[in-house]
Amino acid sequence: MAATAPTLSRPAGAAPGALGEAPPRPPGARVGRALLGALLAVVLYAVFAHGATSHPHDARVQVALCAVALAVVAIVLWRGAPLGGSPAAWTGLALLGAFAAWTALTLAWSAAPSDTWTELNRAATYVLVVGLGLVAASWYPDAVRHAALGFAGVAFVVALYALGGKVAPGLHAGPVDLNQTVVLARLRAPLEYWNALGLFLALALPVVLRLVVDETRPRRWRLAALGALPVYIVTLALTFSRGGVIAAVVAVAVTVVLAGSGLRTLMYLGLALAASAAPMVLGFTADDLTGNRVALSDRTGEGLLLGLLLVVSIALLVAVGRFVLSAEERTPASPARSRRIGRALLGALGVVALAGVVAMAASDRGLTGTVSHQWKTFRSVHEAPGQFDPGRLASSNAGNRWVWWSEAVGAWSDRPLEGHGAGSFGAVHREYRTNALDVRQPHSVPLQFLAETGLVGFVLAFGGLLALFAGALGAVRRMLPGPERGLAAALLGASAGWLVHGFYDWDWDIPGVTIPALLFLGLLAARGGMDRAVRPVGRLGGPSPVARAAALGAAALALGTLALSAILPSWAASKTDAALGSVTRTDSPAALERAETEADLASRLDTLSVEPLLAAASFAQRRGRAGQARKYLVDAVRRQPSSVPAWVELARLELQRGDLANVPIALRRVRELDPRNGVVPRLIAVQVLTTVPPAGSATATGTPLVAIVGRTRSTAQALKRQYEAAGLPVPPDVARIAAQPPPR
Repeated sequence: MAATAPTLSRPAGAAPGALGEAPPRPPGARVGRALLGALLAVVLYAVFAHGATSHPHDARVQVALCAVALAVVAIVLWRGAPLGGSPAAWTGLALLGAFAAWTALTLAWSAAPSDTWTELNRAATYVLVVGLGLVAASWYPDAVRHAALGFAGVAFVVALYALGGKVAPGLHAGPVDLNQTVVLARLRAPLEYWNALGLFLALALPVVLRLVVDETRPRRWRLAALGALPVYIVTLALTFSRGGVIAAVVAVAVTVVLAGSGLRTLMYLGLALAASAAPMVLGFTADDLTGNRVALSDRTGEGLLLGLLLVVSIALLVAVGRFVLSAEERTPASPARSRRIGRALLGALGVVALAGVVAMAASDRGLTGTVSHQWKTFRSVHEAPGQFDPGRLASSNAGNRWVWWSEAVGAWSDRPLEGHGAGSFGAVHREYRTNALDVRQPHSVPLQFLAETGLVGFVLAFGGLLALFAGALGAVRRMLPGPERGLAAALLGASAGWLVHGFYDWDWDIPGVTIPALLFLGLLAARGGMDRAVRPVGRLGGPSPVARAAALGAAALALGTLALSAILPSWAASKTDAALGSVTRTDSPAALERAETEADLASRLDTLSVEPLLAAASFAQRRGRAGQARKYLVDAVRRQPSSVPAWVELARLELQRGDLANVPIALRRVRELDPRNGVVPRLIAVQVLTTVPPAGSATATGTPLVAIVGRTRSTAQALKRQYEAAGLPVPPDVARIAAQPPPR
């Protein structure tokens, strides 16, 4: 009699898949592919929405990601699915989530609460991107390969669109208008920032190079990738972005180190650069292509010549590529020959470097004088930094970055742990600047984190990024040599280029370039757990349908809150802009009343922003309702006591009302917040002394501003001295507080 195999029951608490039970399976390649396609569609939208840097584009991106995340949660709960990823991957995701929570916490002390809200939404968006990337790679085995190919395609479309601003500026068909260089010659569309466009194309270069080098692909596809390279290179060059070039070098270098085939990669890159030389020379030297505000008729002829030259160069490159590919197939690999060629290349680079040193030594300033001059140029303030000249590619002009970095360091030194609040640099840097330049970011992501979120935020954010990078690096190094490892190395190289670029630009605030980099890290980091037991999540032996429904409801509530957090400020900004635009067409009393109502509603939708209140105040003032205008402005400075525009407008209004008790208080606050912005306060102070009788403030009404600025004895004494120096009567509240005895 045959023995019957014993039936094993799964102990309570055992994971699904234990003791021979079938583990949960991925939802299927179709679902994983759809998820990856949705993420790439978000990237495409973000790029063509000017990088999704402002309302309402950033809100649409966040809402779309929340919807995708909710669908993923539903699939996990009802179908069951494994989630891959190394411990480093999940640690990175947790740290980025903690950074988002810390960003929310900085609202309590932020100098710019409305901007902090924006940064909170942005951080939450990036957490969703990384998490969805981990899920996509867990469900879809070909996620890395298809993500690389899809991104290369998106970048090619972006390059063609941007280059169209030079080649065919007169093309205007429906929503497509290629007359993008009508004001500035530097290519920047569709991201509307040349450095962001340069970075985006730099992220694609290692992927396209790997497609050219990959011997397993058909020859026609390798030739197509080779022919596409000049499009990326010429477009990147015409952004005049030094940062983009540096990011491209880093991305290609990391790819070569991790994927191999270094000499062949450099050979094909050299061929593409040679083919791109003629179009680049024309793009750098033609006056009609490099000048700003050049008439369309003058740009059209040079643009057609540029396009024709590029097409001819690509045709020649493909012809040469056919010969090279044939020779490559006939020539066996030789490590000794590769080493000889590598040493020759290093020797050539050494000769070039030595020639540069000799040239500097032979110059009028000498070697040390030249270095000193370039260092001084790098640190100097440039009111007109010449950022539109192609010659900037060889210049040491930092575009005032050193100045802004110094301001960020000063802000961080005053609040080293907690910072001044996420997104607050645009308001805070005025206290530390030594010039009249205005800026919203310090053009360095690490310094931005330090100044705005302090050491705590910096450690959480960069700890998360480095953990993801470590997980992705480990995954790439464990892959067997082959096409997938090459593309994975290219994606990791692109992420490295993005990370380096962030040290000298404000990439964190540009979702159009940050989302793809974080998506790459999420996809690669998930692969780090493929060689381990997957983390089962699903319904096999899991919770009951009621529990799953409750979990889905909780997820919907959380994701709905995130979506609403993005919608409210975007809706408020749209209403404010619409109100301001409506009165440019007509300023009738009825139109002004409607605009004020809309702005007032916007101020209730976004209770942290001062922009709707400033707009409402301007409408009320134009309607002759000075008291209501003052109420709006007082509410504005209460919302954001560090808002220079709000205090300036309040000072102007008090001046017009003849309220001499409050004008100096507002002016003093402006000087505290922005010591270098002395033009407006000085003019208003002169008008106070010359046009208003110095008899007092008989018309003074409403809340004394000392109640907002501060009630301390030292503050009141400082205000008292300012009134006395200006020959104005000291308000009773100020005199009473100033006369108080010192605290014991």
